Amino acid sequence: MLTIATYALSQDYTRAIGLRFGSSVGASYRQFLNPGTAIEGILDLDILHKDHMKIKVTGIYQFHKNINVDGLSYYFGPGASAGIYVGDSSGFLMAIDGMLGLEYKFPNAPIALSFDWNPKVQIITNAGFKSDNFGLTVRFTL
Repeated sequence: MLTIATYALSQDYTRAIGLRFGSSVGASYRQFLNPGTAIEGILDLDILHKDHMKIKVTGIYQFHKNINVDGLSYYFGPGASAGIYVGDSSGFLMAIDGMLGLEYKFPNAPIALSFDWNPKVQIITNAGFKSDNFGLTVRFTL
């Protein structure tokens, strides 16, 4: 019975658009493919580093699971990102991404809040594991 509850409907919307704030600032679009999986696209701008600015696009395939609290779910999944950076030097960057997050969808409003961690392994330019990407996203659900 617990297994069935864990894999129950993880959201009550099919798509959402929002703003993501954290180690970067950007826009997010999420589209559910079925009740337990979604794809999310993020376009963000990283202006927190004093010597450069990054603009990147990220795509994540997400698995969504309920937490037995109305409106609360967690999600995780793999993805990839690519972008450019400009500053003291300029270039192209590419990474293999992961995402782990927690979302609360307000029951009587078209609003969802999520907090996520988006670690990545950068493979082009400044290669290595990057673990400092956290975000808070406010979404309007449709």
